Amino acid sequence: MPGKDAGQPPLLPSLELSAQVERCLEELVRYYRHSMVGRRLGGIIHHMNTPLQVLSFHLDLLERKSYEERQHLCAAPLLHLEELRALHDYRLQKMQQLHQEVDTLLTLVQRLVHHGMHEDLNDRVHLDLNRIFQEELELYEADPFFKHQVDKEFSFVHDSPPLTGHYIDFSQSFRNLVDNALEAMQEAEVRVLRVRAEYHRQQYLLRIGDTGLGISAQVRPRLFEPFVTTKGGADSPRGGLGLFMVRRLLDPYGARFHVESRPGETWFTVAIPMKPAR
Repeated sequence: MPGKDAGQPPLLPSLELSAQVERCLEELVRYYRHSMVGRRLGGIIHHMNTPLQVLSFHLDLLERKSYEERQHLCAAPLLHLEELRALHDYRLQKMQQLHQEVDTLLTLVQRLVHHGMHEDLNDRVHLDLNRIFQEELELYEADPFFKHQVDKEFSFVHDSPPLTGHYIDFSQSFRNLVDNALEAMQEAEVRVLRVRAEYHRQQYLLRIGDTGLGISAQVRPRLFEPFVTTKGGADSPRGGLGLFMVRRLLDPYGARFHVESRPGETWFTVAIPMKPAR
């Protein structure tokens, strides 16, 4: 006669269970990496919208001035030489502005392509961390809170070597850290976001500071665990995966993390070994 456990799947050995959990986490990182490329489109589209509006405005002005120029040419060109010359100079100036806006659009499109390429696990590229982090900060200009209510202090190193890796690993990790800093300052009276980069003893040191309320000593040891969050509530729940994903994305690069926090000042430091790019 079968026992009461008959028909139930046998318990997995602990090693096999751990391996499956690790596999799930790896898959989570892979899907997270690719989903972040799509979510980043919002900021890029915001930046593309303004140059397009400028292009449209200047094109309208050019059409009006071309009409005025044609009227002068049809009437008596020699009598209106100065007016024609002024119209000509004006057209050239507007054309130069149009070229600048087009160049801005091309740069944004190239950045978008660069975000999404080379994301297969076996396909790494040379990365300039300074450039990645500065580009991410530019995208934050689409955030009204960041743009109008936060003071910024940024300092980047100019002589750090490149490393090989996935663009999205570093761009998204940086964004998660900045997001946390901005959220920590939502209710603060003084709001200063500090981003400092240094290159010392073959390490790239990224420090992100905020003037928020700080992190309690009870929560601090568990900050990088999944589903641990100090933000949100019943109306706006948070997943608590931001810092967990930072660690998962940067652990393969040998990154080390350090957190210092007290009311009014919190610093997240990431130390990344800079192995020569090959």
